[in-house]
Amino acid sequence: MANWLEVLREKNELATVLGKKIPKMLAHATLTPEQAAEIYKFLEKHARDMEEIVEKMELDDLPESYYQVAEDLDNIFTNLAAEAAERLTQIMRSA
Repeated sequence: MANWLEVLREKNELATVLGKKIPKMLAHATLTPEQAAEIYKFLEKHARDMEEIVEKMELDDLPESYYQVAEDLDNIFTNLAAEAAERLTQIMRSA
């Protein structure tokens, strides 16, 4: 059985850092389409990773709070990815 508490802690630390840095990066006036696309891909990967983590967690008998944290983290990565996709669309339209 994986140490789910440690996995969730690590993902939470990453989500906290990204939650502060990504909006600033996306707001940068000189952000290129390539950079925006890379940010989007990076965030989408983490969102998919969280979905896989939830699936694996379901194989273990864990407290409901673990699943709630995992779902919250998935939402953070998914929302950040959506922001990146929106910014990429804006950049592409203005080019």
